[in-house]
Amino acid sequence: MITVNGEGLDWHEGMTVRDIIRARKFTFPMLAVWIDDSPVSRGAFDTTVVPDGATVQIIHMISGG
Repeated sequence: MITVNGEGLDWHEGMTVRDIIRARKFTFPMLAVWIDDSPVSRGAFDTTVVPDGATVQIIHMISGG
């Protein structure tokens, strides 16, 4: 089990950041992701494996003016 934005999500071996984004149905293209308080670059979403028990924060980056 991992925690994503304060809510539980079932974990599986080899789970990546991209898997979490799909599971939570995030579709906004500009996302900021942290795993256990460490940032994950956008280019690494497909290859960054999330460990069991991790705390993940995913935030939509919105700009405006």
